[in-house]
Amino acid sequence: MMIALVLVLTTSIIAGTLAMYTTKVDNIAEGNVIAKEFVLLKGGTDSFTKNIKTAPGETVNWLYSVKNYNGSVVSETAMNLDFSIDILAADGKTAIAPLVVTVKDSTGKVVGTVTSNGKIQFTDEFPLNAAGQEKTYSVSVNWPSNNDVDSSYAGTSYGTAVKVSVLGTQK
Repeated sequence: MMIALVLVLTTSIIAGTLAMYTTKVDNIAEGNVIAKEFVLLKGGTDSFTKNIKTAPGETVNWLYSVKNYNGSVVSETAMNLDFSIDILAADGKTAIAPLVVTVKDSTGKVVGTVTSNGKIQFTDEFPLNAAGQEKTYSVSVNWPSNNDVDSSYAGTSYGTAVKVSVLGTQK
C-alpha cells in the first residue's frame, strides 16, 4: 500500500498535476489622503477701541468680522460659527449697570441683547464655497439716560469691557 502511494505521488509530480504556482502583482492600486484647508481668521473689519468714554444718552458702535480665507487659501469645508460676546466689568472697575449691549449680524438682525453684564451667544455659518467669505457684525453699547441713577456711575471707578470670541467647527 505504501509503495502504491509513493508511486502515485511520484507519477503526479512528474506529470505536473501536483505542481504549485504563485504570482505576485505589485502596486495594483495606490492612493493617499491629505487634509483639507480649514481657515477661520479675524476679518479686516475691527473698529473696537479701548478706554472709550461714554455718558448717559450716548451710544458707542463697533464692528468686527471673521473670514474663512487667508489670501488665496480658502477653507475647503463648510463651517459652523459659535460666537460668544462677554460683557463684564473692566479690570479693577465696577460694571456700568445701565448699559445695554446689542449685537446684530451682517443682515442687521439682532442676535442678542444684555443689560449691565452677561454673555451673548449666537451661531452663524460659512457654507461651502470656493470663494472666500467674510461676515461682519455690529456691537452697540447704549447708556439710556436715567437722571435718578446716572450720577451713581460717574468717574474712573466704573467701566465695562466687551470681549468677542468665535469657535469654528466643520459641518
